[in-house]
Amino acid sequence: MFEYLDAIVSALPLLLCIAAVSLFRSEYLNYLNLENFTDGINSLKDFLGFIEDFPRWIHFYNNLNANLQKLRDKNHMLQQRQHDLREQVEDEEFQTGMRRRREVDNWLTCAGTKGTEVQRFLEAVTPIDHFWKFLYVAWLGNLAERKIEEVDELYSSGVFPEVLLRIRERYDLPETPMVGAAAMENINRILGWLRSGVTRIGVHGIRGIGKTAVVTHIFNLLSENDDVRVYMIVVGDDYGEYRLQDEIAKEVGIKLREEDEPKRAAFLYRALKQRNFVLILDGLKKHVSEYNIGIPLDAAKGKMIITSRSRDVCRKTGCQNNMIAIDPLPDDEALKLFKRTGEFMFQPESPMESVMRKIVELCRGVPEKIIEMGVHLRGVEDDSVWLETLMEMSG
Repeated sequence: MFEYLDAIVSALPLLLCIAAVSLFRSEYLNYLNLENFTDGINSLKDFLGFIEDFPRWIHFYNNLNANLQKLRDKNHMLQQRQHDLREQVEDEEFQTGMRRRREVDNWLTCAGTKGTEVQRFLEAVTPIDHFWKFLYVAWLGNLAERKIEEVDELYSSGVFPEVLLRIRERYDLPETPMVGAAAMENINRILGWLRSGVTRIGVHGIRGIGKTAVVTHIFNLLSENDDVRVYMIVVGDDYGEYRLQDEIAKEVGIKLREEDEPKRAAFLYRALKQRNFVLILDGLKKHVSEYNIGIPLDAAKGKMIITSRSRDVCRKTGCQNNMIAIDPLPDDEALKLFKRTGEFMFQPESPMESVMRKIVELCRGVPEKIIEMGVHLRGVEDDSVWLETLMEMSG
């Protein structure tokens, strides 16, 4: 009751002032000039409207301090939600390499802007004690309630089922043309194993036989499927499990800050566990443990393909039931590859046709060697160079 009396006492001079102005404007009608009559009536209406809304202004006046504290609390809650959401987004971006949703980024920006705006408003509120006190305090109270509503609305809209955009950049690796019927048979066999849920696949064979060509073709085929993330690591000679963790993390789009291998494995495992992936390790020199590295192999989601010159490396890595040996090319396919590479057009009865066949035979059906010799002799018409090359290969 005393609060209402205080508000009325504070507002009384203002009410009397408004009433006097309104009456003056209604009386002073330019001696009943009808053009000004409407202005006077409107002034009276404004005054009566103010009187009608007076209880609301008293409410704003009396509740200013409570509303300011309420606004502080709600703004604090908004900033906490913004802080927590930003940390969640940055953590998931770091782990997955994905981008945040635009709506999430917009909300974070709006929450920051609103927080600054509210803080400035709260700092700008200063007590006054003069004729306009009632109007000033009531206006601040009204403004505080509006800002509380705005903060509430923004706070409620800051909940997102997903904060990241589930898309990824796709790229194809450059690949050499598949050579021989066996190459496509091997590719189809590997794809069939993947579809059936095989988690470890090994491809072995001598250097230059076409292991990388096969898995590169597999990579490009699988990359066409947006539901699968494909990673290919070319394994260096000095790569141990620690270095492999770094290379896989780089391909996945995360950074391993830990030095301890088990902790790094746990972090990598958690990042990969969220994805449907196929990991290709090309050129393993020694067997690896997916547990030590942090590769979550699973029939439904996580699969690994390795290539190695050693059958034992494939076997020890767990591929013993699903291994493919890349065999040398048959003689006719080897000769066809050599001719296509060098664009040779020898007559069947030509002596150089025989030399060419012997050179191809000495390549032992290895595509890399066949292509290398085809490029070396491309455009060479001097028979002595061909004979010299054959002697070097034979010797």
